Amino acid sequence: MNLKKARKRLHERCAISAVISNVILAGAVITVSFVVLFWAQYRSSAYNEQYSEAMNADIAKLKERLAFEYVFYDKANLTVYLLNCGTIDNVTVQTVYIYFSGNGTLVKVFSSPTLKQFNGAPITDQDLDKGEEGCFVLSPLSLETGVNYSVRVITGRGSTFEYTFIT
Repeated sequence: MNLKKARKRLHERCAISAVISNVILAGAVITVSFVVLFWAQYRSSAYNEQYSEAMNADIAKLKERLAFEYVFYDKANLTVYLLNCGTIDNVTVQTVYIYFSGNGTLVKVFSSPTLKQFNGAPITDQDLDKGEEGCFVLSPLSLETGVNYSVRVITGRGSTFEYTFIT
Protein backbone atom coordinates (compact mmCIF):
# COMPACT_ATOMS: atom_id res chain seq x y z
CA MET A 1 0.00 0.00 0.00
CA ASN A 2 2.81 2.33 0.60
CA LEU A 3 3.82 2.04 -3.00
CA LYS A 4 0.32 2.97 -4.17
CA LYS A 5 0.25 5.98 -1.85
CA ALA A 6 3.66 7.09 -3.08
CA ARG A 7 2.53 6.88 -6.71
CA LYS A 8 -0.62 8.78 -5.89
CA ARG A 9 1.34 11.53 -4.16
CA LEU A 10 3.79 11.67 -7.04
CA HIS A 11 0.91 12.02 -9.46
CA GLU A 12 -0.66 14.78 -7.28
CA ARG A 13 2.59 16.71 -7.28
CA CYS A 14 2.56 16.82 -11.06
CA ALA A 15 -0.78 18.59 -10.90
CA ILE A 16 0.51 20.97 -8.24
CA SER A 17 3.65 21.74 -10.27
CA ALA A 18 1.49 22.50 -13.33
CA VAL A 19 -0.57 24.96 -11.28
CA ILE A 20 2.56 26.56 -9.83
CA SER A 21 4.14 26.92 -13.27
CA ASN A 22 0.94 28.51 -14.62
CA VAL A 23 0.89 30.98 -11.72
CA ILE A 24 4.55 31.87 -12.30
CA LEU A 25 3.94 32.29 -16.04
CA ALA A 26 0.89 34.49 -15.42
CA GLY A 27 2.89 36.60 -12.94
CA ALA A 28 5.69 37.03 -15.47
CA VAL A 29 3.25 38.10 -18.18
CA ILE A 30 1.58 40.60 -15.84
CA THR A 31 4.98 41.98 -14.78
CA VAL A 32 6.14 42.39 -18.36
CA SER A 33 2.80 44.03 -19.22
CA PHE A 34 3.28 46.62 -16.47
CA VAL A 35 6.84 47.30 -17.63
CA VAL A 36 5.62 47.86 -21.20
CA LEU A 37 2.78 50.06 -19.93
CA PHE A 38 5.14 52.24 -17.89
CA TRP A 39 7.60 52.46 -20.79
CA ALA A 40 4.83 53.50 -23.21
CA GLN A 41 3.54 56.06 -20.72
CA TYR A 42 7.06 57.51 -20.28
CA ARG A 43 7.60 57.72 -24.04
CA SER A 44 4.23 59.38 -24.65
CA SER A 45 4.81 61.96 -21.90
CA ALA A 46 8.30 62.69 -23.25
CA TYR A 47 6.84 63.09 -26.75
CA ASN A 48 4.14 65.43 -25.43
CA GLU A 49 6.75 67.51 -23.63
CA GLN A 50 8.93 67.79 -26.75
CA TYR A 51 5.91 68.68 -28.86
CA SER A 52 4.83 71.34 -26.36
CA GLU A 53 8.31 72.88 -26.31
CA ALA A 54 8.45 72.92 -30.11
CA MET A 55 5.02 74.52 -30.36
CA ASN A 56 5.89 77.17 -27.75
CA ALA A 57 9.10 77.99 -29.64
CA ASP A 58 7.19 78.29 -32.92
CA ILE A 59 4.55 80.50 -31.31
CA ALA A 60 7.25 82.72 -29.80
CA LYS A 61 8.91 82.98 -33.22
CA LEU A 62 5.59 84.04 -34.78
CA LYS A 63 5.13 86.73 -32.11
CA GLU A 64 8.42 88.42 -33.02
CA ARG A 65 8.13 91.62 -35.03
CA LEU A 66 10.97 94.01 -35.70
CA ALA A 67 10.36 97.29 -37.51
CA PHE A 68 13.22 99.12 -39.17
CA GLU A 69 12.85 102.75 -38.10
CA TYR A 70 15.86 104.13 -39.92
CA VAL A 71 19.06 102.99 -41.63
CA PHE A 72 21.94 105.45 -41.86
CA TYR A 73 25.24 105.02 -43.74
CA ASP A 74 28.11 107.49 -43.18
CA LYS A 75 30.80 106.14 -45.56
CA ALA A 76 32.25 103.72 -42.96
CA ASN A 77 29.47 102.66 -40.61
CA LEU A 78 25.93 101.44 -41.15
CA THR A 79 23.60 102.24 -38.26
CA VAL A 80 20.33 100.31 -38.11
CA TYR A 81 17.52 101.55 -35.83
CA LEU A 82 14.97 98.92 -34.77
CA LEU A 83 11.72 98.78 -32.84
CA ASN A 84 10.28 95.62 -31.29
CA CYS A 85 6.64 95.99 -32.29
CA GLY A 86 5.81 92.34 -31.58
CA THR A 87 4.06 90.84 -28.60
CA ILE A 88 7.05 89.03 -27.08
CA ASP A 89 10.06 90.14 -25.06
CA ASN A 90 13.71 89.15 -25.36
CA VAL A 91 14.20 89.57 -29.11
CA THR A 92 17.92 89.25 -29.79
CA VAL A 93 19.84 90.04 -32.97
CA GLN A 94 21.83 86.94 -33.88
CA THR A 95 23.16 87.66 -37.39
CA VAL A 96 22.99 90.55 -39.86
CA TYR A 97 23.55 90.15 -43.60
CA ILE A 98 24.19 93.00 -46.06
CA TYR A 99 23.23 92.23 -49.70
CA PHE A 100 23.19 94.00 -53.03
CA SER A 101 19.47 94.42 -53.52
CA GLY A 102 19.49 93.91 -57.28
CA ASN A 103 21.29 90.58 -57.68
CA GLY A 104 21.33 89.33 -54.09
CA THR A 105 25.12 89.19 -53.82
CA LEU A 106 26.28 88.98 -50.24
CA VAL A 107 28.40 91.97 -49.18
CA LYS A 108 29.15 91.18 -45.53
CA VAL A 109 27.95 89.17 -42.53
CA PHE A 110 27.97 90.40 -38.94
CA SER A 111 27.44 88.07 -35.96
CA SER A 112 25.83 89.22 -32.72
CA PRO A 113 26.11 93.00 -33.11
CA THR A 114 25.96 95.04 -29.92
CA LEU A 115 22.53 96.56 -29.33
CA LYS A 116 22.57 100.13 -28.11
CA GLN A 117 20.04 102.67 -26.99
CA PHE A 118 19.52 105.69 -29.23
CA ASN A 119 21.76 107.77 -26.95
CA GLY A 120 24.65 105.32 -27.60
CA ALA A 121 24.59 103.51 -24.26
CA PRO A 122 24.65 99.71 -24.61
CA ILE A 123 21.48 97.80 -23.80
CA THR A 124 22.47 95.72 -20.78
CA ASP A 125 20.53 92.53 -21.59
CA GLN A 126 21.25 92.75 -25.35
CA ASP A 127 17.62 92.16 -26.32
CA LEU A 128 14.62 94.24 -27.23
CA ASP A 129 11.50 93.89 -25.12
CA LYS A 130 7.98 94.80 -26.26
CA GLY A 131 7.96 98.41 -27.49
CA GLU A 132 11.69 98.87 -26.89
CA GLU A 133 13.84 100.66 -29.44
CA GLY A 134 17.48 100.07 -30.13
CA CYS A 135 20.17 100.30 -32.74
CA PHE A 136 23.39 98.62 -33.76
CA VAL A 137 26.36 99.84 -35.77
CA LEU A 138 27.95 97.69 -38.45
CA SER A 139 31.53 98.61 -39.19
CA PRO A 140 33.84 98.64 -41.01
CA LEU A 141 31.68 98.63 -44.09
CA SER A 142 32.43 100.01 -47.54
CA LEU A 143 29.32 100.51 -49.68
CA GLU A 144 28.94 102.21 -53.06
CA THR A 145 26.84 105.37 -53.16
CA GLY A 146 23.55 105.42 -55.01
CA VAL A 147 23.14 101.64 -54.89
CA ASN A 148 20.23 99.65 -53.39
CA TYR A 149 21.25 97.39 -50.52
CA SER A 150 19.29 95.10 -48.24
CA VAL A 151 19.93 94.47 -44.59
CA ARG A 152 18.61 91.14 -43.28
CA VAL A 153 18.35 90.59 -39.52
CA ILE A 154 18.09 87.06 -38.11
CA THR A 155 16.87 86.90 -34.50
CA GLY A 156 17.86 84.42 -31.83
CA ARG A 157 14.63 82.48 -32.42
CA GLY A 158 15.30 82.33 -36.17
CA SER A 159 12.89 84.99 -37.45
CA THR A 160 14.03 86.96 -40.49
CA PHE A 161 13.41 90.66 -41.10
CA GLU A 162 14.63 92.56 -44.15
CA TYR A 163 14.86 96.20 -45.17
CA THR A 164 16.08 97.79 -48.41
CA PHE A 165 17.88 101.15 -48.44
CA ILE A 166 19.81 103.35 -50.86
CA THR A 167 23.25 104.67 -49.93
